[in-house]
Amino acid sequence: MKKTYATLLFILLLAFSFTRCSKPASVLLITGGHAYDTVEFFEVFEDMKNIDFESISHPQARNLLASNQVDQFDLLVFYDFLPNIQPKDSTIFLRLTQKGKPMLFLHHSICSFQEWEGYKKMVGGRYVMPGFQSDTTLLSGYKHDIDMKIEVVDSHHPITRGMHDFKIHDEGYSNITIMSGVTPLLRTEHPDCDPLVGWVNTFHNSTTVYLMLGHDKHAYQNPSFQQLVSNSIVWLSEKD
Repeated sequence: MKKTYATLLFILLLAFSFTRCSKPASVLLITGGHAYDTVEFFEVFEDMKNIDFESISHPQARNLLASNQVDQFDLLVFYDFLPNIQPKDSTIFLRLTQKGKPMLFLHHSICSFQEWEGYKKMVGGRYVMPGFQSDTTLLSGYKHDIDMKIEVVDSHHPITRGMHDFKIHDEGYSNITIMSGVTPLLRTEHPDCDPLVGWVNTFHNSTTVYLMLGHDKHAYQNPSFQQLVSNSIVWLSEKD
C-alpha cells in the first residue's frame, strides 16, 4: 500500500512539474512611437509555440503598465520609442522593477525616456538623442541597411546556448552609452555599429535583456534573430 501511494505521489508530482514547465509564457508586447513592418514583426511572436502574447501601443500602454493588470504577464517586451516620457512616469518602472518584473528591450526601445537616468540603468544603456544632451560628442548615431556579422560572446548563456555566429541585415547604433555592469551576449566588428549589441542587466529586482537587433522585416525574418527573441522570452519568463 505504501509503495502504491509513493508511486502515485511521484506520478502526480511529475505531472505537476511537467504542467509548470510546459505552460506558455504570458507576454505583454509594448509598441508605439516608431514606424515598423507591423505584419512581419508580429509574425515573429505568432510563430512562437512557447508563448501567449498580447500587444498594446502607447498611450494606452502607459495605463496598463501603471495598473495591477500588468501582474498577469510573466514578462514585458518593449519595442516602443518614446524619448519624451515625462519624468513622473519613472514611478511606473520603479514599481515594476521593485516587484521583479522581467523585461526584454528590442532595438529602438533603448532611445526611450531620455530625461530619466534610471531608464538607462534599467536597460543597461542608452541611445543619446539630440535635444537631451548639450555635449554633442555624446550623441549616438545610426546606420540603416548594413550587413553585420554577429559574434556570440557567451555560448553557455541560456539565451545564446547552441547558437553560432551569424549575419544579419539590420540597422546599427554607434556611440551609445553602455553601463559597465552588463553581461555581454553579442558583439560585432562592423564600423557603423558599436561593438556590443546584446546584453543582460539587472535593475533593482528585475532582470532585463537588451538586443540591438530588429529594425525591420529583414531582421525579423532572420532565424537567428527569431531564436534570440524566443530564447530571451523563455529564460526571462522563468524569472517571474
